[in-house]
Amino acid sequence: MNTAEGLLLNSDQPVSTMSKPQIGIVVPTLNSSLTLAWTLCALRSQRNVSLEIIVADSGSEDGTLDICKRWGVPAIYVPPGNMYRAINAGLRRMDTEWVAYLNSDDLVYPQSYARLLTLGEQECASVVYGDCDFIDFEGRFLYMEKSPPPSRLPGMFRRGRLGFKQPAAIFRKSAFQELGEFDERYRLISDYDFFYRATFSGYVHARLRGPAVAAFRLHSSQLSEREAANMSEEMRLFQEAQNVKASLGDLFDVVYWRLQNSATYVWRLARQRP
Repeated sequence: MNTAEGLLLNSDQPVSTMSKPQIGIVVPTLNSSLTLAWTLCALRSQRNVSLEIIVADSGSEDGTLDICKRWGVPAIYVPPGNMYRAINAGLRRMDTEWVAYLNSDDLVYPQSYARLLTLGEQECASVVYGDCDFIDFEGRFLYMEKSPPPSRLPGMFRRGRLGFKQPAAIFRKSAFQELGEFDERYRLISDYDFFYRATFSGYVHARLRGPAVAAFRLHSSQLSEREAANMSEEMRLFQEAQNVKASLGDLFDVVYWRLQNSATYVWRLARQRP
């Protein structure tokens, strides 16, 4: 154990956590040793909130479970084959009002969950989300993506877009249960399906303004990159099953979101120039 890990583990002792808001976080893993310590460090560094963390592992053989032990995070075994099966198994064990899941290669900033929880309670919301940064494999900042207001989400969904990044969102466990959990028929887009159902079932959403709350790591070995074609096929089947029909007005919601992020597009183009 290095010094930083030791200090963070010691600082996580339950001294006065009873007055802090609580949230349960599931981290699904499968041979995640290259990035998991970053993710657990980010979770252990959360301020003004009490976290219950569970790693849902699907048979890692690369030292992932050793990292869990070093950080004092319990791990459960879930048979491999579907990440959302692991997420569901972990979330069922949570005894907190608010829950979320964080991929083992993503990060959240130190005040993120406290900020999200505060807004969720103020707005009596069931889903709360914020803006998200994108980083490379080594953790270097690439760009930031702003999320649209809740009123724009239905139109974006009908146009096949989730308006916010999953690492930047939390939700009430009661909503998770009432919606029937993450649909394990999908291997790649069940988060899209879940938030789609939450939106069109009338659950109140709230958008957190201000600095980004999470960082989404981009790299060639991530599931969405490896199985991009299968993801497109799942989305096609989803739209058929839901009988999704987009209107011209929905296009304006996507255009609004793109205009929100116009400065980001310019920044990305500028960075790509030699």
